[in-house]
Amino acid sequence: MLTRLPSASRLLVLIGGVLAMASPAFAQLGVQPAERWIPMLDSVERLESMRVPDLMARLGVQREMVVADVGAGSGVLTGPLALATGPRGTVYASDIDPALLTHIEQRAQSSRLPNVRTVLGSFTDPKLPVPVDLAVMNDVLHHVQDRPAYLKTLAGQIKRGGRLAIIDYTADGTPHKNAPDLVVSQAQVDEWATLAGLVRSESFSLYTDRYFVIYTKK
Repeated sequence: MLTRLPSASRLLVLIGGVLAMASPAFAQLGVQPAERWIPMLDSVERLESMRVPDLMARLGVQREMVVADVGAGSGVLTGPLALATGPRGTVYASDIDPALLTHIEQRAQSSRLPNVRTVLGSFTDPKLPVPVDLAVMNDVLHHVQDRPAYLKTLAGQIKRGGRLAIIDYTADGTPHKNAPDLVVSQAQVDEWATLAGLVRSESFSLYTDRYFVIYTKK
């Protein structure tokens, strides 16, 4: 059975999310409603550009791992991650939009992936319920407003020796060239990751328009 976490008092979490959206102190940059996100995130062009089999090979997911798809969106990577961890592994799909989480739950159910758990996160915290072996942020970080603080919070939810994979657009490859707030450089990510207690351990030249870096928690 699929479970949406945290289970305790979802109403309070939803109220907190509404308050966060109403406050100018917290925001997700470049936000879109779920009904507009899903067709874009699931488009054939995007899926082809993600090169999911090659990406999964480089993530090195093992059976029985606990993995987080942070900013999971429509769940494009949630399914492959769940298959890679096997039925005794767990994949937490965290997102701030309940409608996207419902879509992921339906997707996991139709694909018979009972090891998927959805998590209602916030603008500042993915709210993973347990420390994970691997967290993946694909095409997500540039949407976060306070990136250093978010990465520090996320690092606290990764096991010691666990990893964080970040895939995001380069300045030349980004589709947001007219929105500088939506551009995050690899050098910036390196700096914020170091402050969060993460060490850059691998990088891959898998894409021409994106960087792909893995950090390990000290």
